[in-house]
Amino acid sequence: MYKNVLEYLEKTAAGAAADRGVSDVDTFMSYPAFVEMARNAGAALTGLVPAGRPVAVFAEKGVRTLAAMIGVVYSGGFYVSINPEQPAERIARILRVLDPALVIVSEEMKETLLATGFAGQILDLNETVEHQGTEEEFKALDRIREQSGRDDILYGVFTSGSTGDPKGIIISHGAVIDFIGHFTEIFEISGRDIIGNQAPFDFDVSVKDIYSAFFTGAGLVLIPRTYFSTPPVLLDYICDRHVTVLIWAVSALCLVSGLKGFGYRIPDQLRIVMFSGEVMPVRHLTMWQKALPETEFVNLYGPSEITCNSNYYRIDRIFEKTEKIPIGEAFPGREVFLLDEALKPVTETGKSGEICVAGESLGSGYYHNPEQTARHFIMYPAEGPDSRPIYRTGDVAYRGEDGQLYFAGRADFQIKHMGHRIELEEIETHLGNVDGVSRAVCIYDQNKSRIYAFYTGDTDSKTLRTVLKSRIPVYMVPNKFVKLDTMPLNKNGKIDRAALRKEQGIS
Repeated sequence: MYKNVLEYLEKTAAGAAADRGVSDVDTFMSYPAFVEMARNAGAALTGLVPAGRPVAVFAEKGVRTLAAMIGVVYSGGFYVSINPEQPAERIARILRVLDPALVIVSEEMKETLLATGFAGQILDLNETVEHQGTEEEFKALDRIREQSGRDDILYGVFTSGSTGDPKGIIISHGAVIDFIGHFTEIFEISGRDIIGNQAPFDFDVSVKDIYSAFFTGAGLVLIPRTYFSTPPVLLDYICDRHVTVLIWAVSALCLVSGLKGFGYRIPDQLRIVMFSGEVMPVRHLTMWQKALPETEFVNLYGPSEITCNSNYYRIDRIFEKTEKIPIGEAFPGREVFLLDEALKPVTETGKSGEICVAGESLGSGYYHNPEQTARHFIMYPAEGPDSRPIYRTGDVAYRGEDGQLYFAGRADFQIKHMGHRIELEEIETHLGNVDGVSRAVCIYDQNKSRIYAFYTGDTDSKTLRTVLKSRIPVYMVPNKFVKLDTMPLNKNGKIDRAALRKEQGIS
């Protein structure tokens, strides 16, 4: 077995079909050409990146950006993609935590980077990937490869942190090799496929796109973010590029179905559609299933801290509106179980507990953040021969009567309202099942003890209130309904609860 992801990429480049490679709107690059560009980028970085140090890549998603990321890996460092659309303050916080060896930045993003106050070394993206490596530089890359190992860090991704500072999750080569090996085998991804990448590079869903393609020789089509605001343009793009595999955020799929994209064009070449990040509304899943009756659909679940996903569930039927979709079984090499607040196992049917994960591909903790690492990555049991590292996800789930595991919300989305413990996701599920509602989210105002329901669609608040009263207890019915033209999404394509709080002045 290989110990470095570059070995998989190079094997693919040596045997891939000529029409397989990486493409964006403007560029197609075969795998051999892509490897050549990435190696040249790595050569440009020789002597600049100490072994095991991070390099930030600050540019819009594209073939050249990806080549720069892989160039960092060739140089012996690890990459962290930073989305330039984030607020300058958050970018500055990420850079402070990361303390990168240098930042690779596109020309159009240099001013944005400088506005964060970053004063470290900066390299131009185009100059980096267009560099022509020397014989001595390539020999240096070979020496770096000889010293590489499975435990070397491959990438970092940043997620929000409760302290206000983003948390950087670091993932090793071995963790990706193990997970992608299972992932591509289970879902039969091969060189015959073309993967349509939706996720930005700073979101770990993109890891499945990138490395599934690199490991198998499948084509990788990078879809611009702007296309997701216009379903006809998006559908034309994935149809005309003959995309067969989608691994998308739930919100991206809902955009197509919610804006009646299938009335324009049906991407019937899709072999498999996988989704994650949020609970998939049954209404939207049904629309996709009816439009693509021959396509396989899979619900994926899992935190970034265990390398992309821990669970999967193959959708085998049409679900009723009131049903929940299971999160399914654990991927090979992983263990998924529930613990209560006292860290005791939860095994009873119907009883909720915190989802905890263990096994291969568990992350190395949070970069430069020992306090948060110690809080979430713990030894369980605390002592004894069976003690092993686990990750506490903060997600809540329960076992159904059918033996399946069902997601029940975030532990921090559970509220105490009118003396009752309430899962906000339960209200959201019922809201999403009301005719005329396309998306819905609930937020709790602690100071005012009020539940707010935000929704998009063509129904009115009076109808919503009446329907909900017939389906849930009165104490769970939101105190205020707010109709929106569009639902705000964060950089990862999830509903942006923080933006809603700020816009509505909710504490």
